[in-house]
Amino acid sequence: MREFFGMIKNALILFIITLVAGALLGLVYQVTKDPIAYQDMLAQNKANQSVFSDAITFNDIRWDEGILEDVYDELGVKGVRLQGIKQALDLNGDLLGYVLQIKTKGYGDSIIFTVGITNGGKMNGISIISIAETPGLGMNAEKIIAPQFAGKNAVQFSVVKSGQLSDSGSQIEAISGATITSKAITDGVDVANAYFEKALKKGARQ
Repeated sequence: MREFFGMIKNALILFIITLVAGALLGLVYQVTKDPIAYQDMLAQNKANQSVFSDAITFNDIRWDEGILEDVYDELGVKGVRLQGIKQALDLNGDLLGYVLQIKTKGYGDSIIFTVGITNGGKMNGISIISIAETPGLGMNAEKIIAPQFAGKNAVQFSVVKSGQLSDSGSQIEAISGATITSKAITDGVDVANAYFEKALKKGARQ
């Protein structure tokens, strides 16, 4: 009988501990979710402004799911998804171009970044929002990969190994030892550029 009550006591203690831990986790979530969401918003705004410094307002627009699926099929990319599109507007409300947010699968985890494309089809560059690649290798993407896109036409790019760059217009030189990261970002840029060409560029089917 003593053993039975001992088991009941231990089970009750375990239940109370679990209940308190769950309540504390819920409290922590409620306290931290708004600050986390705010920090995420700041990071996205910073990335938008980074690729369109002249823009005052960024308005969300919807994408065409059919065109997007065509882009995925034609490029044959895996692990790349368009997450959002914003119009970049100047002080007068005139359209400067578009900011497309991309999520792609890197070597370690997902990489999220924005791509800025002007009305004329020029890339203002890319800005990385979130990345968790290998320190000293893939984590150098912001420093090595991102600058290579700035000012280029919104075309389809290929990745070449470090030291083998022969066509700076459509080739991206990989980070040494981090080809997967380099390819993941380039695939994401290709999706953004292809969608712009098909759906956003002046004269494209709407």
